[in-house]
Amino acid sequence: MKEKLQNNIELLRKELAKIDDAESFAEHFQALNTAIDKLQEDADLEHRREANDQLDEIVTNFEIDHPVIHGLLRNVMKTLADIGI
Repeated sequence: MKEKLQNNIELLRKELAKIDDAESFAEHFQALNTAIDKLQEDADLEHRREANDQLDEIVTNFEIDHPVIHGLLRNVMKTLADIGI
């Protein structure tokens, strides 16, 4: 399951790198990268839950403008839910 999460995170980072107008989303990118970094760390369950909550908020910001990123974020969140986070 952790491997699936890592794969989804890698795909997500690749899609984020494709966005041309990254400056307009700078705050969202920073928040997203911070949340992703927290998920990849061997943090305790509480920190991972906080990161998951942050990720949920960020997902809504990408839903309309970036549907591929939205789908990948949802996959990451489903994987987290599957592993109990």
